[in-house]
Amino acid sequence: MEKVIEVKDVSKKYTLFNDSKEKFLNLFNKEKYGKAFYALDSVSFSAYEGDVVGFIGTNGSGKSTLSNIIAGIVPETKGEVHTRGDVALIAVAAGLNNNLTGRENIELKCLMLGFSKQEIKELEPEIIEFSELGEFIDQPVKSYSSGMRSRLGFAISVSVDPDVLIIDEALSVGDKAFAEKSLQKMKEFKEQGKTMIFVSHSLGQMKQFCNKILWLEFGRVKAYGETNEVLGMYERYLRKWQKMTKKERDEYRNNILSSPATTDNKQEIGNTVIYSQTDEYITEKDDYELHMESRLGHIRGGKSSVYEAPNSRENVKSSNDFKHHVYYITRSANYRFEKYYLLSTSRSAEDGVIGWMKEKDIQSHTFSLIDQDNKHVILNGEGSAFYMPWGGKKNSAFGDLKKLTDTEIRVIETWFIGRNIWYKAIIDNEQVWLNAKYTKESE
Repeated sequence: MEKVIEVKDVSKKYTLFNDSKEKFLNLFNKEKYGKAFYALDSVSFSAYEGDVVGFIGTNGSGKSTLSNIIAGIVPETKGEVHTRGDVALIAVAAGLNNNLTGRENIELKCLMLGFSKQEIKELEPEIIEFSELGEFIDQPVKSYSSGMRSRLGFAISVSVDPDVLIIDEALSVGDKAFAEKSLQKMKEFKEQGKTMIFVSHSLGQMKQFCNKILWLEFGRVKAYGETNEVLGMYERYLRKWQKMTKKERDEYRNNILSSPATTDNKQEIGNTVIYSQTDEYITEKDDYELHMESRLGHIRGGKSSVYEAPNSRENVKSSNDFKHHVYYITRSANYRFEKYYLLSTSRSAEDGVIGWMKEKDIQSHTFSLIDQDNKHVILNGEGSAFYMPWGGKKNSAFGDLKKLTDTEIRVIETWFIGRNIWYKAIIDNEQVWLNAKYTKESE
């Protein structure tokens, strides 16, 4: 495989000032005024032909800064970036002129990319059709919603057929249908062997789409490698991070940044490289192999057992007390030619854990987050709503939605579970789950 992106020891330094006076005085004495802030510090990684690399990290970790540097929009302060072929960045409003119409922006952006007037004329209908903007294409971009801007930017970028595609939170706005179409287009690019960078807060999309993950923390590389390995560590890190107070977070951040950025203190698990201060997030392995899972499951009827670990037969419990509920399957393991699942009441392999059960005793479905669209739909009077998705009568929050026919409800998340679309929604001030087929679009 040929190397397509190579980032070598890249840093991005900004200078922060307390007021405009300091900023002015800094012109004459750069060492005395202002405080140095490193958005990126000694970042290195490589991506090869056909790689889809996901950038993860909490807010302010440097994901967008690195994306902009690779795209050539922002210059690096130190280090080198090498890319092969044309690079297109897709971000909300990236490269769009607010005072021009959508059609004028298509022409401007394509001209900047080196297309002739005739080539643009041939491309324009395809771009407009993909963007689904209709009559809005001739309205000023400043009147567009964030979703409309993202659709236009995405449509232009994929239509010019770049060698390297960088998607920075471009699918986090807009409607579910367009996000699905965009993901399908990205899959086509992936099949063509194009290299992509994918920045998103949706770990479900990351698991579905990326083969590698770059984890950035406070501008430094925390880990880089296989998707399941790195996302598993990152999910454990997030659970700890979310429980920290502001003071604890500040202390943790200062502790990281007080030491110089280095890649010397590292270890490798398979094809994944893990850097310093990551040990606590590595999944421990015994005499069975652990794997991250994105599945929901419930316990089948009949006699079965719940184990402390796949290789343990101490403190074994009957599954009877845990039936009639839907659980997250957070881990899977192979032990002595049998597959086991770890069940939990939360998406954590530590909190709310029920225990390990054999695969044959579990009915399960894959699940992934499609978007967090925060939209409104109308109930069509069919079906039920549940406290957990895909559940039986004992998991029912609203056993019969007929009395709520034509009620408008708010959807906060959209998920793909098994072969169906499910909504996490608010009904009568309760957070519930219901199959999308029991709703219709709000007018």
